[in-house]
Amino acid sequence: MPATTQPLVLDHAVIGVLDQLDAAAALYRKLGFALTPRGYHTLGSINHLAVFTDNYLELLGFPAEGAKARSDLWSYPAGLNGLAFRTTDAATLQGELAAAGKPVTDWKDFSRPVDVDGVQKPASFRTFQIGGDAISNGRFFFCQHNTPELVWRSVDQNHPNSVVNISDVFIVSRAPQTITRLLDGFPAASAPQAGKDGISIQAGIVTIHLLSEDSAAARFGQAIPQGFDGNERKVALGLKVRSLKAAADALALGGVSPRPFEDGLLVDAEAANGVALWFKE
Repeated sequence: MPATTQPLVLDHAVIGVLDQLDAAAALYRKLGFALTPRGYHTLGSINHLAVFTDNYLELLGFPAEGAKARSDLWSYPAGLNGLAFRTTDAATLQGELAAAGKPVTDWKDFSRPVDVDGVQKPASFRTFQIGGDAISNGRFFFCQHNTPELVWRSVDQNHPNSVVNISDVFIVSRAPQTITRLLDGFPAASAPQAGKDGISIQAGIVTIHLLSEDSAAARFGQAIPQGFDGNERKVALGLKVRSLKAAADALALGGVSPRPFEDGLLVDAEAANGVALWFKE
């Protein structure tokens, strides 16, 4: 019996940039993303978002000056190091998962101001982490949006590269059961599925792929980060675009040279702040 009736849905993917947010933002604009203005969290972190139709990318870091307020952000490697799953009720879900024996943290509230026509409004969130020490090189967490209208704004959703959604997350895993155990207990639509290339978990419209090192090397070659400590490393994102030509044109304009890849275009991790990006229709 599931631990909860809440679905497993990917809300956003976090690309950690340490104290290099300016450089990362400039790079992602060259990759054809329209980024939101810099956000300042009450927790001390700073960010830019690339907001899509149903989910978003977050470039997350901390100010180069002053104290490092969030030790978790500088203990992870730069690159794709966070997956946030959506919840409509973080407190209830945290209790349900704790009762099912999952290693979860207490939930916490925080916010960041958003400028709406010259008026500062607080975008607020409630989050908790799952997995903690079990997850290597990053984190899994659940995010409740108290003010989704301040995140999903049409003014931020038109990207020159024509990306409309995250469609895939690729994780190289030496112990996939670590992840499947954490994410079981959700409704059957999210049950892990074994395939010839590894294990897949459906998280709303996003497919999470757990690949062995050999399978990842066979599929992506040197395009993904090479070598890591621990059980797993998040290495690539699939991005659905309205037009592959628009994506190619935007990348060319930014001076980026992708490679053809499975009926799409692949930008190597070295050119995208530590995560490979697969643009596909």
